[in-house]
Amino acid sequence: MKDKNNREIKHIRFSITSKCNFKCIYCDQEGFTPKTSELAVEEITKLCKILAEILKVTRIKFTGGEPLCREEIVQIIRNVADLNLYKDISLTTNGYYLYEMAEELFNAGLNRINVSLSSLKPEVYKRIYGLDSLGKVLKGLKKTKQIGFNPIKLNFVILKGINDNELENMIEFCAINGFVLQLIELHKVSDALGGNGEFYEKYHYDVKPLIEEFESKAVKTIIRGNMQNRKVFIMPNSAVVETISPSHDFCMGCTKLRVGCDGNLFGCLYRSDLGKNIKEVLRNHYSLSKYESIVKEVVDSREPYY
Repeated sequence: MKDKNNREIKHIRFSITSKCNFKCIYCDQEGFTPKTSELAVEEITKLCKILAEILKVTRIKFTGGEPLCREEIVQIIRNVADLNLYKDISLTTNGYYLYEMAEELFNAGLNRINVSLSSLKPEVYKRIYGLDSLGKVLKGLKKTKQIGFNPIKLNFVILKGINDNELENMIEFCAINGFVLQLIELHKVSDALGGNGEFYEKYHYDVKPLIEEFESKAVKTIIRGNMQNRKVFIMPNSAVVETISPSHDFCMGCTKLRVGCDGNLFGCLYRSDLGKNIKEVLRNHYSLSKYESIVKEVVDSREPYY
């Protein structure tokens, strides 16, 4: 299914809880504030099936809050894997519970993991995430690699004056351990969350010069055309660096449909207000065409933000 700008939906980003054990200073809450209670496991499974059948998507990423704070996370992954509709099931996490849960998640059918890691310095890590747990997260990452997850991506949100001097070390860390580094430029918090322009102005780090530097040094550059036209750089030390920078080109390459933990379907991180909550409708046994009309309405609401 394509939107008005001829962008096809190829990927579902599904928040399964708004709960989180961290207090990240840059948290965007996935661009929405839940209006009702979380979807039940059966509702999540049903909605994943409906979206796969309507949109013909085979890729889904589960997020939160912190998805590993959801008690039924392993069952959710298993249910979705058992649908045999998704070839790529991934999850983004702060990594706190990875050591305990990685093996269960892998056996349930989870393919890939993104771990938020914006510092390798304990004191800076605590400042960014609000918890002194870097050692525990690194232990979980090691376990995740041993189990066989591949690729493992590290989300590094670069913040001016806080961790911008750690980028080189982080790239080397990824090269040594075989992780993919996702360099993320801070974006303005969505209007749905009230915005926080002051924070953005203080800590925003323009990554354009960094991207130019990567382009000059990389042995290979790849454009992920099915993922917001992201640039991926293969560096001389074999590190893989993927860049995520809000821009018009980024938006024009967006292939994502978002689902809030309360059942809100929306097409843009910045415009959850244009979404439509499907929770009540899920509890009825409607035909696929009924659900398709709701999904199409949301897809048609998508517009490039930049």
